Amino acid sequence: PRPTAADLLPQALSASAYQDLRDCPYRFFALRQLRLQQVDEIEAEPDKRDLGNWLHAVLKAFHEARVLEPADGLDDRQRLDALAQAEARARGLSVDGGGQGAGFLPFMAAWPALREGYLAWLAEHEGAGPHFERAEVSLTRNVGPWRLIGQLDRIDRQASPEGPIPLVIDYKTEPRQSTLDRVKDPLEDTQIAFYAALLGEETVRGAYLSITDSRETTGKDPATRWIEQPELLLAREHLLEGIADDLGRIAHGHTLPALGEGKVCDFCAARGLCRKDFRT
Repeated sequence: PRPTAADLLPQALSASAYQDLRDCPYRFFALRQLRLQQVDEIEAEPDKRDLGNWLHAVLKAFHEARVLEPADGLDDRQRLDALAQAEARARGLSVDGGGQGAGFLPFMAAWPALREGYLAWLAEHEGAGPHFERAEVSLTRNVGPWRLIGQLDRIDRQASPEGPIPLVIDYKTEPRQSTLDRVKDPLEDTQIAFYAALLGEETVRGAYLSITDSRETTGKDPATRWIEQPELLLAREHLLEGIADDLGRIAHGHTLPALGEGKVCDFCAARGLCRKDFRT
């Protein structure tokens, strides 16, 4: 119940791996150090993960095409629709692609609302000055003897009197409240702070871009919403100090007990292994 594993520290640490350590040291031990994996049931139908992966690919292709082929005769709506269909076919998700088209139909039915919400946000966003720079950017950074790794969904850049400022953007298709909860406490916001650390620029802004079907929002809450971490520089500094301290403690033999609570335990693949439910 209180293992030590100084010689099993991973060679590279991702944002999700460090989140596991912050959520529960035993979870990190079981899933990241012992590399145990849960055997998932075979899913015959597409799920929310398929939607997220598809949407990420569509937006990457969309913004790159706007830069590389601005005079192809397509407006943004037409370009998005064409890329959405092409990406669905490439992933075996369209009806005419011979794949899981029927199961993906509910997601395609929500596409017009997703598209319109995103385009409305984009017009406002670009009107304020930021412009697209890169998407799906793989980066690494050393923190002491340890290496951080990650893939940023998107980097925009905005002019300022002090010079261009990078904007780290992470797309989220999860429930809106889950995304809002991420930025409530900057010292607990692992993901966007981790990505800002990977970028390695002194000044940086970062936000989650919550993209939902407009039918899931109410009142004045838009279908696509920019949810910025206002204390990003503080969060990044705290995160880097925490990584060095936490990994250093493990390297020196500190134990990794099961400290997870609530939702962390509800959806943990290592729950049966830690035996927390059976201890008093």
